[in-house]
Amino acid sequence: MRSDLRLIPFFSELDDGVLSAIEKYCRREHYGRGEVVFAEGDFGDRMYVIESGQVKVTLERNGAEKIFSYLNPGNFFGETALLTGEPRNASIRVVIDSDLISLGRQELQELVEAHPSIAVEISRELSRRITRQIQTPVQQEELNIIAVVGHQAPALAEQIARLVCEEVFLFDLGGLGGLPVDQTALSQGGVQLAHGGQNLTADDLPGRLSTLVQEYFWVILAIPLRPSLLTIKAIDLADMTIQLAETPERWLTQAATRSFSVVKPEPKQIARLARKITRRQLGLALSSGGARGLAHIGVLDVFERERIPIDMIAASSMGAIVGALYAAGAPFDEITRVAQLMKKQTNFMTGIAMWDVRIPPRSGLVRGARTLDYFKKILHDRKFEELETPLSVVACDVITGEEVVFDTGAVAEAVRASMSLIGVFEPAHLRDHYLVDGGTVNPVPTSILQDKHADIVVASNVIPGLPERMHRQQQLRTGKAPNVISIILGAIEIMESEIIRARSDAIDVMIAPDVAQFTTLDYDRVDEIIQVGRNAAVKALPQIREMLAPKPRVKALAV
Repeated sequence: MRSDLRLIPFFSELDDGVLSAIEKYCRREHYGRGEVVFAEGDFGDRMYVIESGQVKVTLERNGAEKIFSYLNPGNFFGETALLTGEPRNASIRVVIDSDLISLGRQELQELVEAHPSIAVEISRELSRRITRQIQTPVQQEELNIIAVVGHQAPALAEQIARLVCEEVFLFDLGGLGGLPVDQTALSQGGVQLAHGGQNLTADDLPGRLSTLVQEYFWVILAIPLRPSLLTIKAIDLADMTIQLAETPERWLTQAATRSFSVVKPEPKQIARLARKITRRQLGLALSSGGARGLAHIGVLDVFERERIPIDMIAASSMGAIVGALYAAGAPFDEITRVAQLMKKQTNFMTGIAMWDVRIPPRSGLVRGARTLDYFKKILHDRKFEELETPLSVVACDVITGEEVVFDTGAVAEAVRASMSLIGVFEPAHLRDHYLVDGGTVNPVPTSILQDKHADIVVASNVIPGLPERMHRQQQLRTGKAPNVISIILGAIEIMESEIIRARSDAIDVMIAPDVAQFTTLDYDRVDEIIQVGRNAAVKALPQIREMLAPKPRVKALAV
């Protein structure tokens, strides 16, 4: 064992006499992925040195697991409880199958007394940890080992390297199928390729991976589309498994029990997948706001021109109309044409295609059937599952007051529900709910983006504060009483303002077009409103680019 100990950094500086003494006292232990070496609060009677593999140090806080650090070969842990006699102050869970060398309390005491150099090494390591601990925050779960099925694995590796500006190791375990790969081009793109599928066994893989993750943070395992001991082991050790295909293989859905995704092997989808893996998913919330919501078109136009990726959209009311058109792949010119027609479509006299007035009114002046047909036409009757960009649409159950979120089924039905102005449209009866304007419950739905794990939450908010609204200032000056429509819209504006104020902490970047000069019915000022959206988006670009830019990654050490 002495030669093996010499390879471990913690023991490498000790002389042969000390190593001989350690060899007599230590014992080897093996743990598989997911196993707990010890738990927070346990009595501590042994310390451990990692020979191969990887573990994570976790703390239980408020019912959730917080990751403190990841430890690789050569690191030791568990010494604090051993030396102080106090309970374990953290839990250790295995990430990559690990071989550990352990020492008991009595053995360590005898070794330190006979060989003080061991105590010196422990003190040095603890000092290094304290220095790094001060600067290192609690970490997120790392998704740095990815098993990929599909010949486009090199394309994914290149996308990840481009996003993080770090080298990515592409380990071919037979998944590239002997296809010719331009290693020079890959290397220039920040990807190091190695082939290991022929000679590597399933038992060898954990040790090989534990070595790789010390040098490369990102490791892509290209595995073949057939089960084998090596393939199954790769899936077991990977943080996530991805099949680049149209449909999943059944055995993969059964083998990849932790995290499995099927992604179409298209450049746009692979780029979005890379952003998900590297935690750079950008979510855009499009607020309600009537005609003011047309400013969202200008925001989206700037994002397209400046190549700011949008990985998901959440939208309410007018934001749902604009967001649905964009998510369906409608070009900017087509979205603008729809907006320009809104002056005619929203007029009771000329908007025959939109309005089916109910006489006498019951739960609304307009049935909404024609409105639904119109949305089906301009959205080509798409389903959420068919959209180019994932979309969530918010509506409000008028009976229970609860927020209802649509991300499956017919898009037009969800949009019709989300823009159903209270008192004007009959509530949409959908999925056992009676639904009205989504702006009444979540006018800037950034909370949905958080629930969908967006890493960067951007809001396009066209709901100005009450004192900023021109029509309210005019009413104050004239002293005239508002009409029925103004009363309904005014009440909604008050609700929206209060909700936005309460939920603003869920936003990383706020784009706030200067729309206070417009009213919610200014559909004849489309071009002006869109330009205001453009101006606001341009101002926000530096902040958005800063959030998307690669940032230095700090690896923490345990205490």
